[in-house]
Amino acid sequence: MLNKIKFSFKVADKQDNLFTPNHTLFKCKIKVDGLQFTFPFQCNTAHDEPNLEMCMNALLLDASCYEECDGILDFCREFGYNHDKKGLKVYKACKKTSKALHRLFSEDELEELYSEIDEWENGAN
Repeated sequence: MLNKIKFSFKVADKQDNLFTPNHTLFKCKIKVDGLQFTFPFQCNTAHDEPNLEMCMNALLLDASCYEECDGILDFCREFGYNHDKKGLKVYKACKKTSKALHRLFSEDELEELYSEIDEWENGAN
C-alpha cells in the first residue's frame, strides 16, 4: 500500500511552537488516487529528514488516538491533558487526521498500512 502513496515535503514558512530548538517544521503531503492530505510534521534534521514511513507512522498513531477514545474527556484523561484549549487542540488535530485517512483509504487499505508500518518500525529498530 505504501508504494501507491506519493509523498512530498518542504520546510514550513513559519518555524514556531517547535518540540525543541533542534527541530524543523515541515509541510508534508501525501497523495493517493487523486486525493491528497497536507499536514505539519516536525523532526530533528540532524538525525532525520521526513520520509513516507515516518510520516505515515505518525499519522496512523494520531488517528488511532482519536478513534480509540470516547470523546474529548476520555481523550484528555488518556493522554494527560486537562480539559483545556491545548487538549482540545490536540484532540481536534487527531480527529482531522483520522477523517483525512478515512477519506483517502478504505478500511482494508488502512489495515494494510498499519501492517506495513509495523513491519517498517520493527525492521528500523
